[in-house]
Amino acid sequence: MVCGHVSQVVLTLPLSSTPVYKEECTQCFDDHNMAAGIDVCLSCFNGGCPGTPNNHAHQHAMKSGHHLTVNIRRVRKESDERPTKLTKLEIVEEPENEQYEFETFVRCWGCSGARLDIVPEDVQRVVQAVLHAVEASKGSEIKAWAEEVTACSHFEGLTQAPAADFSSEALHQCSMCDKRDNLWM
Repeated sequence: MVCGHVSQVVLTLPLSSTPVYKEECTQCFDDHNMAAGIDVCLSCFNGGCPGTPNNHAHQHAMKSGHHLTVNIRRVRKESDERPTKLTKLEIVEEPENEQYEFETFVRCWGCSGARLDIVPEDVQRVVQAVLHAVEASKGSEIKAWAEEVTACSHFEGLTQAPAADFSSEALHQCSMCDKRDNLWM
């Protein structure tokens, strides 16, 4: 199908910092392993389920005016190989492209969710960028592990008094006031 909405939209490639929700619906958490797959908005990269009963992809398109999506469906590859005999226990991460195939197509929700047969080159570039982008949840995991810890400015000017001998009697109350609880500092 040829769609008039394709020529009306200006698409940009997702940046490395742009969250791309390509594995599950942001509303109900249906994922790309389901029969209907996940529709990723090509304008804002929101992920939505295209199937009934929720149809969050269609709701997003009608609310935002973002009509073009790429449908991504992950299918496990069939394997004729017998599993090798385990000789040692190890955890090995297998690349996703060796275990799964990805079926994709571009859809226009402005044309009632019709599948586009002819996809312009600029739309194909955005689709490829979405497929190769880091999933939003993985991006936040990476960010959490790469967090930089900086010192508080109050701590930088703090001088510690020399150690003093305290008797157990002196430790039940603040030495400068009558405070008797939370004496941890």
